[in-house]
Amino acid sequence: LFTGFNEKLAYWSAVTNGIPGFFTPNPLAHAGDNYPLGADQAGYYSTAPLERTLSELVDFELVNRCTPRLTVGAAHVRTSQMRYFDSRDSQLGLKHIMASGALPPAFPAVRIDGELYWDGGILSNTPTEAVFDDCPRKDSLIFAVHLWNPSGSEPTTMAEVLNRHKDVQYSSRIASHIARQQQAHRLRHVINQLAARLPEAERNSEAVRELASYGCPTRMHVVRLLAPQLERENHTKDIDFSRSGIMQRWEAGYAHTRAVLDRSPWIGEFDPLSGVILHEQMQLMPQAAE
Repeated sequence: LFTGFNEKLAYWSAVTNGIPGFFTPNPLAHAGDNYPLGADQAGYYSTAPLERTLSELVDFELVNRCTPRLTVGAAHVRTSQMRYFDSRDSQLGLKHIMASGALPPAFPAVRIDGELYWDGGILSNTPTEAVFDDCPRKDSLIFAVHLWNPSGSEPTTMAEVLNRHKDVQYSSRIASHIARQQQAHRLRHVINQLAARLPEAERNSEAVRELASYGCPTRMHVVRLLAPQLERENHTKDIDFSRSGIMQRWEAGYAHTRAVLDRSPWIGEFDPLSGVILHEQMQLMPQAAE
């Protein structure tokens, strides 16, 4: 009971006062729904503290010159399109990182090159297409981390309804995305093998070379890592930045990832026509479903 009270107290403290080094309330946001805040300040909170925190902690010169590269996704406010900012292609800075976490209506959009962007999570919480569509494609081992669990039990209380609703609302649609990628990549492998069966003279003709270019021999293994459902978890978990809450998730994620690495399901023989292979956490870690 006491622990539950502390959790509620932490939640309401964050809602009313913000979180040091992260965000503070924007009083004008409560002046009325139609109050002209301005496009760059239209949010219930200001993320100016986050900008200062990132400035102190992140060396963007190092980010932009080192590998592996960093890619962040943001939703273009005017067009509803996802845009990926990649340190391989352009210099990343504070605004790119802040835009990728500018979740409305809590946080205002962030302007980059004159255009406003929100958190890319409103379009996709696990944007694996950034890897699938990379050019040139490479054999890859992809760990897709889900902070919202797509699977859950039937809710029987209003608290459970609110919690499950948030999971459904924000859980990634990675399963359907990967199903489409599996179909497309299988066809690429088929094209690759068909082209290899043609006589050399035909294979080297300009027309066949163009058709064969749609083929691809790469293989991508995708491992889904689902955030565990923690004890006493509720719909306020997305604002739970308490030390205990963060440590619980760190420890659970570390344990799950270690278990997956120990099993290494991507090592072995697979259908030569399968270009995208999905390794479900529920198959890898039965205890997570208990």
